[in-house]
Amino acid sequence: MAAGGKHLKKPPKGSPMLFALMLIVVVPAVVLADEWGAGSAGIIGGLTGLFSLVVFMGGSLRADLRVVTVMAPLLVFAAAVPRLVAESSRPAAIALVVLLGFVAALLPVLGPRFANAGMGLGMTTVFSYGYAPQGGADHRQVFAAAVAGVAVALALRLLMSAGDPSKPTREQVAEVLVSDDPTTATSHAFGMWLDDGRPRWLADVLDASSRYRADLHIAERSRTVPADDVVALHDRARRLSDQIKAKPGKKPADPEDAASPQAPVPEHAGLAAASRALDDIEQAVRQRDTTPVQIEHDQRHQLKGALLHPSDRVQSIQLRHALRMALGLLLMLIITSGLDRGDPLVSTVLLATFSILQASWRDTLTKATNKVIGVASGSIAAAVILLVVPERFLVAIAAVSLCLGLWYIVSRPALGYGFMVVVSVGFNAVSRDLDPVNLLLQYVGLTAAAVVVGLVVGFAVVPAFRAPPLRGRIQSATEATAAALRASSNGSAPARPDHAALQRQAVQKQEELVPDHDHLDDAQLDQLDRLRTSLQDLTALSEVTRLDPAALDRVVRALSPAGAPVPALDDGRAGAPAQEASSMALDLAQQAGDAERALLRTLPATV
Repeated sequence: MAAGGKHLKKPPKGSPMLFALMLIVVVPAVVLADEWGAGSAGIIGGLTGLFSLVVFMGGSLRADLRVVTVMAPLLVFAAAVPRLVAESSRPAAIALVVLLGFVAALLPVLGPRFANAGMGLGMTTVFSYGYAPQGGADHRQVFAAAVAGVAVALALRLLMSAGDPSKPTREQVAEVLVSDDPTTATSHAFGMWLDDGRPRWLADVLDASSRYRADLHIAERSRTVPADDVVALHDRARRLSDQIKAKPGKKPADPEDAASPQAPVPEHAGLAAASRALDDIEQAVRQRDTTPVQIEHDQRHQLKGALLHPSDRVQSIQLRHALRMALGLLLMLIITSGLDRGDPLVSTVLLATFSILQASWRDTLTKATNKVIGVASGSIAAAVILLVVPERFLVAIAAVSLCLGLWYIVSRPALGYGFMVVVSVGFNAVSRDLDPVNLLLQYVGLTAAAVVVGLVVGFAVVPAFRAPPLRGRIQSATEATAAALRASSNGSAPARPDHAALQRQAVQKQEELVPDHDHLDDAQLDQLDRLRTSLQDLTALSEVTRLDPAALDRVVRALSPAGAPVPALDDGRAGAPAQEASSMALDLAQQAGDAERALLRTLPATV
């Protein structure tokens, strides 16, 4: 071990982020709601404001304001209507909550930008339904609180981007140059570019960045590439990435960043092509032509849909997740329907259920594990406190626990959940005059039910909603990749929606090459990771390189599960960029084919 434990991994520290959000969002929203006459319903406004800010952030100001026009009325509806309907018909209110939970879990099909929107909508729905203000609140007070929360979140979103509305778009485009996952970075950047006015200079940067990454990747696989030239190109790309992120008109802090030094062109053909791509990026950054790229209205929407919309089949990951979410919330709503109206545990347990249920089994298990550890440790701590501490000190202990819980819940969830158990028992026992021991037992029992529902529903009880067998997912991913390769090599324009749809379908199939409910050993996990990575690299390469028919035939045959012999590439043009690209594609295809065949040999016939 290194001296002083230098290489020991330190546990993550806490974060003041939630404290800051409480001060800038929750407190102003509660104050505004109170000014509008919301009374004790003001806390609904505070939490609605917090969840709404999560929804309204994530892209450029232009794109986020379009999200606001759709999501703001939906957030007000979710914060007010289900709990008001529950006063006259609880079954109707439960149906509304389940429907809104389904919609929230399905929102990410609209693209990565809507992942946070789904989380914010779902948490707004379940919290507002379960929370009952002391003394009650009429419909005017509840709507006033909901509108106040959304209004504060919108005002804060406008203030955050008033000086630089397009900063998130530039940052995502710049990430394409330096990201460890260029395929995902390019997809996200392209979607944000479409939503942010389609400035020409960013389109040129995206195009040249893709060429740079592909040319550099090809060159790096050559054993003769000069290492110093590669390092120089990486350094130049990082400098250009910083220039892309810089606010227009702002002078760089480092004079060396104002203009990249004129570097000598590398002798290696692939590195020379990569250097020329960086030259194009530098020219685009220098000119910053903000003229919108003209795309026909129908074609733009078809292209955006092809790139961003996952499959809407029942077997798709997101739709399965939405069905699991709806069923999970329905079960927990039925379980908690026996509790009194206004019971503080209803909102707590529904939020726990919503947070535990994730799109994949492993993510759900991770969330559930953190919840179990937190509740177990928090329950033990709460039990000790109830035994040895006088009841008059419970509020003070709960306040300290709240501070510690907010500090750790993001970086160390299990520890944060433990503190929140003490908060729930302490505050609710005193403020609502409840027996703390019974409250603790109910908390543990209902949380255990939420964990069981999260782990079982959709993963074991409803097998029809599971992912397709891994064997089938492997074959579908290789077939979709082959189809995308054929489309990119037959002369189709890359911007055509049908071509983009094939590319996106290939990416979606590749993303499903992860263990869902499959039991794999280390060797199989390694082969699955190699298969997914090789197919993703092959798809990315196809976007910037067109294979000739002979090379395409070799690549597709290498991907075949049958493992037919593939002749070597030899057309007398060794060293040329096109030949290097063909060799790179064949190499990737052979890696993917080897991993595919190894998995199909070792997987059970039913997997």
